[in-house]
Amino acid sequence: MTYADENQYPQSPTGWPLPHTARPSYGYDAPRYGSYGQAPWGEPYAHETHRRSADLAALRSAYRLLRRISTLAALGSFVVYVVLSCYAPGLMEAKITGELSLGIALGVLQLVVTFAAVFWYGRSAQRSVDPLARAVRERTVPTSRNPEAAR
Repeated sequence: MTYADENQYPQSPTGWPLPHTARPSYGYDAPRYGSYGQAPWGEPYAHETHRRSADLAALRSAYRLLRRISTLAALGSFVVYVVLSCYAPGLMEAKITGELSLGIALGVLQLVVTFAAVFWYGRSAQRSVDPLARAVRERTVPTSRNPEAAR
């Protein structure tokens, strides 16, 4: 019978410890790194940490605002169309001109609003989000023009 703390395998001839013999270090002597070897959130690792985090926060907020506005415009028009279809069928059947009813006109208008939201999203992203992303990328990724960026 073997016990949990017994080493039942012979020592490796290369001198490397076997995987089951390595003891994880817990407590105060453990290395202070998070998952994937990243430094913990509370410890700054460079003097530009604050500026980089401010740039990333500005990028996140610009992207978040852009995403919310376009999503609310597209989904809002759809919700209005569905609610009117469910709760006001008489209004949706009302004729505007000839055979064109208000329901069909609002359905076509919903497509126009959705395409306009997508177009506005792409154009606003090019003007507001992409320059911020480019600036963050140039500061963090070293290139031949900016070799000291990663330091």
